[in-house]
Amino acid sequence: MSEGVYGEQATGRVTHSLLRLSTAMRSQAWEWAEGAGLTPTQGEILVLLMQRKGPMRLGEIARETALTAATTSDAVSTLETKGLVEKRRALDDGRALAVRLTARGRTAAKRAAQWPDFLAKAVGTLREEEQTLFYRTLLKTIHQLEAQGTIPPHRMCLSCSHFEPSKNPKKTPHHCALLDMKMSDTDLRLDCSVYEVADVATQKKTWKIFAQ
Repeated sequence: MSEGVYGEQATGRVTHSLLRLSTAMRSQAWEWAEGAGLTPTQGEILVLLMQRKGPMRLGEIARETALTAATTSDAVSTLETKGLVEKRRALDDGRALAVRLTARGRTAAKRAAQWPDFLAKAVGTLREEEQTLFYRTLLKTIHQLEAQGTIPPHRMCLSCSHFEPSKNPKKTPHHCALLDMKMSDTDLRLDCSVYEVADVATQKKTWKIFAQ
């Protein structure tokens, strides 16, 4: 495919490069999934449940994975049939069902989390400063996609009420007030279990500082 399809400017070349990465990711995800007797979607749900370390409702899973309710329900039902997840009444609402991993599901989730290793190896060849810049750029891109409604909001440091950004993280680290922890750019979390969403004004201020 000609690069001209996406334009000859930097935006087009970056877009083309990201699409090539997505092709590799899709190929690797399916290769792993077929070997595990699952689909990439089912593997993604297993990893999500492992990351959250607790039961999740179907609606939460659908929102976090950006899947439709029907697709989520079908995937979870298949995982339940395979004995990898189980449905139980939610502790906070006996009328609702929550999904959690079984022992076999936890094992499968750990394996599912390993297929992106090929990306980690490639990123690992970059110099430390390149990895830092790359991660900062990805965080900004994710933020823009969230603002557009293309992807669901993440429980990331940059939109958390506990986060205190630094104008110059190389000299003065960022800080998490809740954990009383100093943080470099690459320490910033994309999905934090103690996340509490900040108000809109605070988020705007944080992103303005981070974007400098």
